Amino acid sequence: MPSTVREPYSIPAAYKALDPSECKREALVDAIQGDALVIGAGITGSTLAVHLCESGKSVVQLEAKVPGWGGSGRAFGSVVPCHKNSEEAIIRHYGKERGTKVIDALAHGPALVSELLNRHHIDAAFPGGGWAYGAHSKPFYKKLQKRAEYWQARDADVEYLNATEFSQVIGSDYYGGGLIDRRALSVNPYSYARGLFKTAHHLGAKQYTDTPAIAIEQKPNGAWLVATPEGSVECENVYFCTNAYTKGVWPGLEKGFVPVRGFGAITAAVDPTLLADILPENHFITDTRQLWSGIRKLPNGQIHLGVGGPAMGAKGKADLKVARQRLKDVYPAIGSVEWGESWSGWIAISTDQFPRILRLANGIWAAQGYNGRGIAMATLLGRELSLCQGDTERGDLVLPVEKKIPWVPFHPFSPVGAAAMIALYGIQDAMAVRNK
Repeated sequence: MPSTVREPYSIPAAYKALDPSECKREALVDAIQGDALVIGAGITGSTLAVHLCESGKSVVQLEAKVPGWGGSGRAFGSVVPCHKNSEEAIIRHYGKERGTKVIDALAHGPALVSELLNRHHIDAAFPGGGWAYGAHSKPFYKKLQKRAEYWQARDADVEYLNATEFSQVIGSDYYGGGLIDRRALSVNPYSYARGLFKTAHHLGAKQYTDTPAIAIEQKPNGAWLVATPEGSVECENVYFCTNAYTKGVWPGLEKGFVPVRGFGAITAAVDPTLLADILPENHFITDTRQLWSGIRKLPNGQIHLGVGGPAMGAKGKADLKVARQRLKDVYPAIGSVEWGESWSGWIAISTDQFPRILRLANGIWAAQGYNGRGIAMATLLGRELSLCQGDTERGDLVLPVEKKIPWVPFHPFSPVGAAAMIALYGIQDAMAVRNK
């Protein structure tokens, strides 16, 4: 039996407290059939299940743990209208026509999430003014100004603010300037994943939790048979929606990316008097560093940070000492910082940091490589996968469909290389901050 990806932490208690409703299903113990099998109940899998059900397909959805267990339920919760790679890099990678299509689709990402939230009455969005993207050192001031001009030319609600203006928005004079993107959203990603899962159930999906897929084979009639510990599913199409939590079912699928641990931490409740001056308009912050820099407020009065920690392997804890100093650097008035909890989750990093839709065989599909920008991307690719069936896909897909699993050079040793790269990024970030 294939082993499962080891996850040393549970879902953040703060996320659970904001969404305590029951969302568990029975385990599969029978042999059943359906048009489509969705493996995974994160944002990608449940978005896909919703769209397949709405198109009239009979859908079976399997989850090895509980809905939102993987990266979907552990994410920082920012929904941004762009990719980690620059628009220029996207054009170089995909070509002008496809690249422009990708840029436009990503720009529409927060609206796509909002549409699902509103249409299916999913209570997962936090009130807020959008994304405050700070320039952490002088070389980035002009870069963010040019970025604002680029999006303003495309009629986007984006604005570059100087140091004084930016400080008024975020309640801190730490940054010398920054970009405000009012298209972005802040969400409870756990609630979002579970809300999509419940929606798929209401639309008719047969759902099973605590039910990992453990083997797959093709029958003589061309159908696919997926085995679970106590049951099986026969279907025409199988969709792997497990991203960084992929392991052992389809040969080599987990070798198309490098699994990296991302960490989050939440403070204890902050004094309301102090909290009022921190992110007064409920923006969330990230900045131009290469490593973790997110700060946002939660509705219960806690502050949530994206933080560093051991990126490889399942051992080790979040670096709360560095996180504490970062919070105090940006908001000195906060005084002592007490922590409520910290956690980690796996992120799938592709060598070029671009996501992929894969056709592994006729009727076998997968999406992977979200590179830490998973909420909008997972929503988009869940929709895109619903347009892929049998040996064909719709011609108007945003991403090209690839027929080979990406090759990661020296994959067994790739965590060592990734750890070295992360260490280098940390040094570069620290040097840039010292010279700000």
